[in-house]
Amino acid sequence: MNKRLLLLIAILNCQLSIFNCPLSAQVPYGYAPAGNVATEDLAALGGGKNEFVQGMVCFDPSADPVLRRLKGKSILGVRCYLRADYKQARQKRSAVLASTGTPANIQRTTYADFTQGWNDVLFDAPLPIGDEPIYLGLQAYETIGTPYPLVTYAPATVPQSCIVNLAKSKWEEFTDRGTLLVSALLEEDAAAEFACAAYAQNTTHPQTVAPDADFTGGLYIHNFTAEPIHSLEIAMQGEGAAAATLRTLELEQPVPPQGSTVITAQLRAGSAEGTAVGWTATVTRINQAAAQPARPGTTPLYVTLDNFLRTPLVEEFTSQRCVACPQMAYFLEKAFEKYTGDYVYVSHHTGFAEDVFTTQPDREIVYIFGGYENEYNPAIMYNRSVLEGESTVIQGIRAMAPDPYIEALSAAAAMPAMAEVQLQLGADDAVTVSGRVARDLVQTPLRLSCYLVEDGISAVRYPQKGLDGDPDAPADLKDVFRHNGIILHYFTADAAGDLLSVNASGQYSVTYPAAQPEGFGGTRRRLVAFVHRLNKDNLRDNAVLNATQLLLGTDGVQEHAQMCQAPFSATMFDLSGRRVNNAPSRRGIYIINRQKIIK
Repeated sequence: MNKRLLLLIAILNCQLSIFNCPLSAQVPYGYAPAGNVATEDLAALGGGKNEFVQGMVCFDPSADPVLRRLKGKSILGVRCYLRADYKQARQKRSAVLASTGTPANIQRTTYADFTQGWNDVLFDAPLPIGDEPIYLGLQAYETIGTPYPLVTYAPATVPQSCIVNLAKSKWEEFTDRGTLLVSALLEEDAAAEFACAAYAQNTTHPQTVAPDADFTGGLYIHNFTAEPIHSLEIAMQGEGAAAATLRTLELEQPVPPQGSTVITAQLRAGSAEGTAVGWTATVTRINQAAAQPARPGTTPLYVTLDNFLRTPLVEEFTSQRCVACPQMAYFLEKAFEKYTGDYVYVSHHTGFAEDVFTTQPDREIVYIFGGYENEYNPAIMYNRSVLEGESTVIQGIRAMAPDPYIEALSAAAAMPAMAEVQLQLGADDAVTVSGRVARDLVQTPLRLSCYLVEDGISAVRYPQKGLDGDPDAPADLKDVFRHNGIILHYFTADAAGDLLSVNASGQYSVTYPAAQPEGFGGTRRRLVAFVHRLNKDNLRDNAVLNATQLLLGTDGVQEHAQMCQAPFSATMFDLSGRRVNNAPSRRGIYIINRQKIIK
């Protein structure tokens, strides 16, 4: 081969090499890790159907000083993480997206084949950063049986970082699913604007925190920079505080470049009390150097001097005509056997088909489904609330195992209790419900419900569909199944619960006349009472503040034992929910055996 031909090949190779290389490197910017993430910190989102799934993260200059400094520069593309391959570009199904102003105002769509793990996809034309919010994300076409396409970093939920559109129908922000693993790809020189910046946010905290006091909570830290973070100073300010509290945190393990971590730290609450009091953290110094202004992390806290311990209320929707209901009831019963805390269980024979057990309270509660077309059995709810990691109040049947129900019970028990509820059976069998609601809720319309329920009703006498014929059913399903939690009588004038009258301190006491209705031949009766909110227009505003029950014999006589799977211990907690292992060093209010004492 002659020298001229060798020279020509070398020139062509050089030109090809230049053509295939990006004109400039890109740097990621986002609120979740942009590098390696531990598998246990990942969560997935999807519809579980054959449908499009889209997810976006909002980059808003009005909320993020870094974006304001980047005005005039451009976003070149999107970095996103997927749990499986989605090679659908040819069908125009898998793509990265960019919108301005609102998620629906799409400005860039670049179709790409996604592979499992991280994907960097550049737009055909850069998207300039201006004053409007920019939404970045991806879409894929999910099919039944494939892994959910959207992936979140579960330990932290950054506001407006998990905006989802299932089936290309409605954009909705999820506030309890974590932060989507989506970052902006910026021009390399943009990194100077966040070369010394980080984000911090309280991510885990006790059920309640006291005003103007420290509490032990989790702190999510995200490193925007290309250098590890060994120490940082946090300015934390809760509502009502006159000034921010500065805390310097030395990290046992450095936060890697563009990585994230969660640590446990002593944080300071503000003086304002309420169920959703704002708390803000701002990183002011990184590795002893002044930090560049970056987005503050905001979290709602329940700040109160009223500390109540939660007893979760579990309500199941079922029917004698429901074929799948016995299996939910079976594994729910197994979960109750393993669960070590208190709980209250009630069944509603409605939502799909009424039967001999249906009562008016069952009919009243179906509004919680949000419409007739959404009603089904079996279904279950906890505290009439949306649990962390869920999107609706109502949940369907879970895996054929007790574990999902135990996990949900634990999550329901961890929710802040906003009321105290006590039950007493008088000498004349009159029922008295008394207690106190948190002072910040004294002016809030609340309801009180009180039932007499029966457990252990035989399916031989009252037949139940679904006990025979399913080869995948537990072998002892027929032996274990009983009709439990049946409402025999409701004491209130309103089947949906009476309006609760409280005094200025939040205290209340209501007495109902005795009731001994004919039952169904069960093995046990219980008195159940709970304080709750009722809002048929907003299903998320129907939370049960707290619940309790009193165990009765089949003859209606009070038994000495409460329905608790484990005896009370002498463990002591302070008012922030922290366990006190030794004798308290200072005088204050503590909790022993669910009772407040002064030590």
